[in-house]
Amino acid sequence: MKKYVLLFKAFFIFSCSLGAQTRTVMEAFWEKAVAGVVIGAPSAQAGSVVIALDSGGVKAYSWQGALLWEHFASGKLCPFLTRSWNGASYLCRTNGRLFALNRVGEELWRVNLDAPITAPVMVGWDGRIFAPTARTIFCFNNEGKSLWTWRVEGETIIPPALDKQGGILFAIEGDGGSAGGYAMRKIVQISPFGKTTDIDIAGAPAVLVSIRGKSGENAVLVWYRDGAGEIFTHTGDAFEDARVFFRLPSAPLAASEYNGDIAVALSDGNVILLSMEGEIRWQADAGLLGADETSLMNGEEGVYALSVSRAAGFHRNGALKWKLDIQNAASMPAFGKDGILYSGGGDWLLYAFQLEHMDGLGVNSLYGAVAQGGYGLGELPPQRSNYYNQFSDFDITRQFNRIREKIKRGQLGEDEPGFIVYLKEIAGSARNSLSIPAAHPPVSLVHRVEATRLLALFGSHELVPFFADLFLNDKDPQVKAAAAEAIGRIGVDPDGVAMKAFAQTIIPPIVSRDGQALAAVAVAVGSLCRVSGPPVIPFGVTILTGLAASDKPPLVRKKAMLELSRLQS
Repeated sequence: MKKYVLLFKAFFIFSCSLGAQTRTVMEAFWEKAVAGVVIGAPSAQAGSVVIALDSGGVKAYSWQGALLWEHFASGKLCPFLTRSWNGASYLCRTNGRLFALNRVGEELWRVNLDAPITAPVMVGWDGRIFAPTARTIFCFNNEGKSLWTWRVEGETIIPPALDKQGGILFAIEGDGGSAGGYAMRKIVQISPFGKTTDIDIAGAPAVLVSIRGKSGENAVLVWYRDGAGEIFTHTGDAFEDARVFFRLPSAPLAASEYNGDIAVALSDGNVILLSMEGEIRWQADAGLLGADETSLMNGEEGVYALSVSRAAGFHRNGALKWKLDIQNAASMPAFGKDGILYSGGGDWLLYAFQLEHMDGLGVNSLYGAVAQGGYGLGELPPQRSNYYNQFSDFDITRQFNRIREKIKRGQLGEDEPGFIVYLKEIAGSARNSLSIPAAHPPVSLVHRVEATRLLALFGSHELVPFFADLFLNDKDPQVKAAAAEAIGRIGVDPDGVAMKAFAQTIIPPIVSRDGQALAAVAVAVGSLCRVSGPPVIPFGVTILTGLAASDKPPLVRKKAMLELSRLQS
């Protein structure tokens, strides 16, 4: 319990406030010896920073410089570190072992990719992750179970990044070499469920930007190395022919879209902000001339251009906030919502520069930035037509076997949304609000429980409200228990709906007095606390304490006390 409580306290709001700054050299807010060189950019989130070291170590610090946790990966790490919104960290060893750590540095799972990742892991809207290697892109659920894989037929020339559709976007140069003297280059978009579309391009792309037009259409903006720009509308099934966009005065290094404005860092050292119509809103010198690696943050707080040795921040109107020369840096820095820039030095030190005060360290922000959309997996299924045989025992058994086989092979792919709708129909068939017409015979209890357990294997955060509803409103204790188990397996509660549902087991009116259901709740609450950490622990401890009370069945008390002891260890 102590390490969770210390981590929780370390995240409180700090009170110091800084005005706009234009200094180019400044003393570090703090510096810490980290026993190695920081590889890749740190990951700053919710008042903390996580770093990966050339020694194979992974360390987390609070914004004040307190060591929160450390983990040793037992091998050399790739220079890519990603944290999901709920604080899970994803890293890969150079031998291809991808692993996930929870909010306090404990390993959740690991998988073998057979090759190291070539770009940071990307976290999808529902917690799924996309892991790219030189020849394969993997999609895993929150437990590290494969959802689909895609073979990369060529060399990746712009690494994958999450797009406006919750899928991934990148560019490749095909294995076919060249045709007519031109390299076979493609823009590739892969949906969250593995559906792939691509389009040939003639030039050498420098940056890709996923955008959404005023009419809601999805599109890809590509700038080439000569500064020429094109936009390709993406219908979901195909890319449409390009239309010309704003030509940049020099080669682009990085670009980012926010709220209809596109920020671009240029090789001449400037940052330019454009409207979606290609109008220049402002242009400013960021001092990035000669930068060989650049990243760009474009958000509500402003536009931030980062390179290994230089960083600059601008208000949204283009006014300079600050510039900073970074001395002795060994890797790219990271700028967090706490207003602190973190940089790993070649001298085995981690430096923190407090550049501005930004809101975002309150209790509600202990999670990172929320997902930009959803995949619709949590929605209730539509009302079915009166197709009697679809829900017969024979048909359900056949469909379950098909789904199990797809899950076992790790190739759900484009079948995933349809499978989820079907399983929700079965699992929730005793709920009047769900979709099986009343004219059908009731689905058996065995099938409802099995459907609930199969749904848990998909691992989508979007299913948590469905499971919480099932726990509260299904009349059968076995279904309630399966729903609680499913929430515990997913391990996160994005909107607190599961914890609120579980609280009704100790606060009148009691939703269930069944020992099987209550024991499942105890295990699920313990899992949520371990995976999600400080944001849910106080509430979770309250529920577990209530379940450990003398008026609860012996099995329930035993499970609750075990989970409490695990949190204290």
